Amino acid sequence: MLRFMSFYRFSNISNARGALFKTVSKEYKYEYHQYEQEPTLMKQIKHLGFQLIDDPKTNKVTLKKEFPSAKISIEFRGTPPPLEGKIKVPKEDQSISQNPKYQDQIQSKIQERKEVYELGTLSVDYIVLVESEKGEAIAFECNTSNQTTFINYVQPVYDIQEYKTRSKYQKFLTEYPGPEINKLDEQLKQSFYTYLESFGINQSLNALIEAYSIDKEQRSYMEFLKSMEKFLSV
Repeated sequence: MLRFMSFYRFSNISNARGALFKTVSKEYKYEYHQYEQEPTLMKQIKHLGFQLIDDPKTNKVTLKKEFPSAKISIEFRGTPPPLEGKIKVPKEDQSISQNPKYQDQIQSKIQERKEVYELGTLSVDYIVLVESEKGEAIAFECNTSNQTTFINYVQPVYDIQEYKTRSKYQKFLTEYPGPEINKLDEQLKQSFYTYLESFGINQSLNALIEAYSIDKEQRSYMEFLKSMEKFLSV
């Protein structure tokens, strides 16, 4: 009896692994054949004067650029694209969809569906580190949505290497993160945005970050599928 149960469990595990392997392989092949990097991405990076550092073993991307009085680095990670929802007239209303008498009712239902399926827009977090010749820096924690820059926090950095290696939890416990930008005086807040813009943090760069973060996410996902396929094939 115990031998039969052990065989049954092994058979279940083997079948489940086989089914998962088949599904993962199918997904990997689909994603691999669908993937195509936007041909202008690398040209845009070069045009904007940035050096790209993209380690395929991590999900991090870094852009670097030097100026006469400072150098900046921008770090972000792969980000999945926002989900899309399709709006359809409910089945019970399709028979009357051509009747002008019911157009208000139909439009009302469509609007309700739009509210339900409003799944958000792409938002990418990134950190801009502006480093002076003295080796000190200012860190801007930002995000971009619809190619618009939003500064969340600004923080002076006195040890750049420590700042890069310290975990967010340690920073939270030990460091003052800087004021919330939206709560600052309007003139001061605008000055921070203008300062960032002077280093090329603008709509064009945000568009590049958004596009590249999606591309990075896609490549990371394919690498994940490839690793899973390799593990399950043994």
